Amino acid sequence: MSATLLVLVKHALPVLDATKPAKEWQLSAEGELQSRRLAGRLRAFVPLRLVASPEPKALRTAELVGAELGVRVSPIDGLREFDRPILPHLSKPDYERANAQIFLDPSRRVLGNESGQEALDRFSTAIETALAGTDAQTLVAITHGTVIALFAADHNGVDAFDLWKRLECTSFVVLELPAFSLRDVVIDASGC
Repeated sequence: MSATLLVLVKHALPVLDATKPAKEWQLSAEGELQSRRLAGRLRAFVPLRLVASPEPKALRTAELVGAELGVRVSPIDGLREFDRPILPHLSKPDYERANAQIFLDPSRRVLGNESGQEALDRFSTAIETALAGTDAQTLVAITHGTVIALFAADHNGVDAFDLWKRLECTSFVVLELPAFSLRDVVIDASGC
């Protein structure tokens, strides 16, 4: 059996630490609770293969989900978020304005060491590799909002920036394979 669904999950709530790059952020206590509740929503997709970004906030989310579902987690480097340096703490509107540039001009390096297109290419390769190694009906990837929005938009013609703004912690998109057709967007899957 090969996978028929791809579920891309945004990690649970991290501790926002302005002294570290986002790729080093850990889950908050609320994020730990969100992860356990998220597992209940993902139970509907069993049997599944669970993969995750190696960034601590995503990997810990996946570990907690995996423990609840009795599923092993495989970290995959290519599932990490858009590569960006330590940024000053920005208000939500200022952060949205800065991030909008990634979606408006995906070929340009806006906030870090990779363009939106480079991040999408890396992420797409990681997803294809994970799917090739999956014999479960569903591949669940716990990862990050920017790359999820870029990937879903690339395959479905939806507005990537609008989708990115909607993806709260533990939201997910469900894509039908093999065309990666958008079937559903579940906002706040942890029920907070």
